[in-house]
Amino acid sequence: MKKTVVAIIIICCVIFMCQKFGITEILADVELMQEWFVGLGFIGYFAFIVISILVSVFLLPGQFLAIIAGITYGGLVGGSLTVIGATIGSYISFVIGKYIARDFVVKKFGANAVFKKIEGGVRENGISFLVLTRLVPVFPFAIQSYAYALTPMSAGVFTIVSFVTMIPASFVYAFLASEIVVNGFSLKLLFQFAVAGIIFFAISLIPKAIAKKKNINLKRDFTKGSDVIDVTQ
Repeated sequence: MKKTVVAIIIICCVIFMCQKFGITEILADVELMQEWFVGLGFIGYFAFIVISILVSVFLLPGQFLAIIAGITYGGLVGGSLTVIGATIGSYISFVIGKYIARDFVVKKFGANAVFKKIEGGVRENGISFLVLTRLVPVFPFAIQSYAYALTPMSAGVFTIVSFVTMIPASFVYAFLASEIVVNGFSLKLLFQFAVAGIIFFAISLIPKAIAKKKNINLKRDFTKGSDVIDVTQ
């Protein structure tokens, strides 16, 4: 009980501080973040990972992190940092939701349609459902860690699948952002965009194949009637 209370207090305080001092807006400012990481030097690598973890745990806006990493550190290093930070953050969020603040998560989100669909999907389809929801952005990515924590799925399985499924997008975004900064817009960039499109198209076939095999209707089961999760309440 004490762990749950402490976790709730910390999470609420961090979310309040981020909104109060405009940290959420700063995280969405690509240029400002890139300058800040460059100014940190070698420590910037660790700072980026820590921020990625905080973004996952406290459900902060982190949609530009892979781009920031690519611009700052290049495609290979930037993509690697993005995957490492996001994976650790997902694992910590899952552990918090499963073992530390489970009662709070159930009370706040347990009745939400998204959580119910994930719980039902795991019960009926197992790991396949996790792969599907990680590759198809039908649910908010960060909130999935807490949703899956309420299922019987183990932290190890969740973390491994999350790690593997995050690799393609993280590296593609980082590489393209790095290429734009280094070489600007060119025929090479257009070719790389085409390759990225092919990669994403190929990846999109995986969840479609899973959905077909498991008889899951993506449009009906995911988009129709889904509630929007508000983490600020």
